Amino acid sequence: MNDIYDRRATHRTLIMGILNCTPDSFSDGGMFFEHDKAVDHALQMIADGADIIDIGGESTRPGFTPVDEEDEIRRVIPVFEALKNKNVILSSDTTKPKVAAAAAQAGCSIINDISGDLRVSGLADVAAEYDAHLVVMFNCRVNGACTGDIYDRMKKELTANIDYALSRGVSRDRIIIDPGIGFGTTRQQDLDITKELHRITGGRYPVLYAASRKRIVGELTGCGDDTLARDCGSDALALYAVSQGASVIRSHRIKELKAGIAVFDRICEDV
Repeated sequence: MNDIYDRRATHRTLIMGILNCTPDSFSDGGMFFEHDKAVDHALQMIADGADIIDIGGESTRPGFTPVDEEDEIRRVIPVFEALKNKNVILSSDTTKPKVAAAAAQAGCSIINDISGDLRVSGLADVAAEYDAHLVVMFNCRVNGACTGDIYDRMKKELTANIDYALSRGVSRDRIIIDPGIGFGTTRQQDLDITKELHRITGGRYPVLYAASRKRIVGELTGCGDDTLARDCGSDALALYAVSQGASVIRSHRIKELKAGIAVFDRICEDV
């Protein structure tokens, strides 16, 4: 079952494990930059229950250092090749068409575009060509500060990106929505989005929720750089997001989140 919709048919919340093949990501930069360490970490996440491995070769934290296409390809494609037969869905966390196409050729079936503007990124064309799932993210860094009603702004920009993706040949059943927690939003807006996640698409598209170890967690918990506390706070946000309709949770820590979601999903089955 290496297709996201096959796995969703089991009525489970899916877990996307984060694999940063970078020296400068905000949480674990440098830990999995070497090929063998990256592959070993991915295999451990798979053993812990990850349904998806999201592989990125460029940090997206505020003030990140851009990476050119060839360097990003050198960082991630050998990892895709090593994992493509490991009974897990592979996702490419990139904003570059050449990287996404190389990843698709190496076994990737999800293109996780955090750009917030498909007309600029060009990734809709790659998703259509390879019949890949496409994550369409609301990125509040793109069009200026998010003032006023966050939902109106999000609906407008997500709708424009979805319409564009469909016009370029992406199948409607290949679209996934990411509300873009922490991408230019205030912490209060992040909370508002999380509390009413169900409003974003009305259930028409799967929602990917990605708040793991982000600033919202640190501010809510007051835990600073305490990774364990941040992970516990991240799991709490994730479970609430599931209660509001999230289908996929993106996380740095798999086993503990998997256990919490398994209990939550079972309770919901029995209600």
